[in-house]
Amino acid sequence: MDGARSGDPGFDAAVFEARLEAVRAFAYGAGHEINNPLANIAARAQALLVDERDPERRRKLATIVDQAFRARDMIGGLMVFARPPRPSPVDVDVHDVLRPVVEAVRPAAEAKRVRFEYSPAPSPVTVRADPAQVGEAVRALVANAIEAAGDGGRVVVEASVSAAGCRVTVADDGPGMDGDATRRAFDPFHCGRDAGRGIGLGLPKALRLIESNGGSLAVESRPGAGTRVVVSLPGGAAEAA
Repeated sequence: MDGARSGDPGFDAAVFEARLEAVRAFAYGAGHEINNPLANIAARAQALLVDERDPERRRKLATIVDQAFRARDMIGGLMVFARPPRPSPVDVDVHDVLRPVVEAVRPAAEAKRVRFEYSPAPSPVTVRADPAQVGEAVRALVANAIEAAGDGGRVVVEASVSAAGCRVTVADDGPGMDGDATRRAFDPFHCGRDAGRGIGLGLPKALRLIESNGGSLAVESRPGAGTRVVVSLPGGAAEAA
């Protein structure tokens, strides 16, 4: 067959984008439908938990609440991937975005005995972005890195100045990914368990949030050599002046 076909980069890109858009539409609609019963399950279990005295029944009810909230968070991540909220960009020092993330994830790293290091930019770096959205994206990347690094591993978050504005790097010394896994890292629910990674929502969600803020995200990884995720963010007015 002449014209666009599989193997043609333009055709393959169009097919991928069409498939991704179908997944986004399904995810957004399904998320709304699933969130309502999840909220009811959690609310009922919490109500029963208040007056329950039997230790075993309390344990079971607490498990129901915990799993309902876990499922809700998964659905929330999928809905962000499907349709990110409109950002409210402001000029902000990237350290003010990263510092709360670092403080929030450090206990999780310590619990997994992961050495966690943060290297801020040597001088203030202003970016133009929605601080909450960029912070959520970086938090997802760091959570992924901590999971990949595992017991005794190391995760480093580093901020630096770039030609476009700012670069934030999240690196782990986990098992890394091969070429196919790296290419599919942004597919929702792609399971990179061989690389120590979970259900595969962290990278897709982070990508959508960063891109909606005018930035970009790239993954560098090799088997046995860990993974490095580079976030590029546009500079703010203070940097452009």
